[in-house]
Amino acid sequence: MIKKDIKGELAFAGSLLVLGIVVLFDTKNMLVPPGSGIVGPQVFPYLVSGLVLLVSLGIFVEIFRGNLGQPEGTEFGDIVDKTDYKSFLLVAGAMATYPLLIERAGFVAASTVAFFGVSYAFGAKNAPKNLLISVIFSVIVYFSFTRGLNVNLPSGILGGI
Repeated sequence: MIKKDIKGELAFAGSLLVLGIVVLFDTKNMLVPPGSGIVGPQVFPYLVSGLVLLVSLGIFVEIFRGNLGQPEGTEFGDIVDKTDYKSFLLVAGAMATYPLLIERAGFVAASTVAFFGVSYAFGAKNAPKNLLISVIFSVIVYFSFTRGLNVNLPSGILGGI
């Protein structure tokens, strides 16, 4: 029987293992154009998947040896607070609205909602200030990419600019 204390750590290590296997499998099945040479488009993904697999296996070994991680900011013997599900759900909700808004309302509106939602979830108190910062940051990123890097982003409400 697995102790309750290590279920979360095993889930983390298992998710890393699955991620490494998925990247390895996708890299193996990647279509490589002929004449790519020795260092082709598969080299870096193979390195990343190998590193992720090694790290996940190392984490499994440490967990089963009894070396469990300590939450950041705590010392041995401190009582660990429960997960803050309210903040988690607020961040998840803000991130879930992003793909729904990106094509309909545009990059600036979707990013503003995401940035504001995350800042609110993390405890920012001054809502008008955070909303203004979210809008300014989204507009700066939008114009940096569209004008500076010539990358097309969904314009949405900024369609005529």
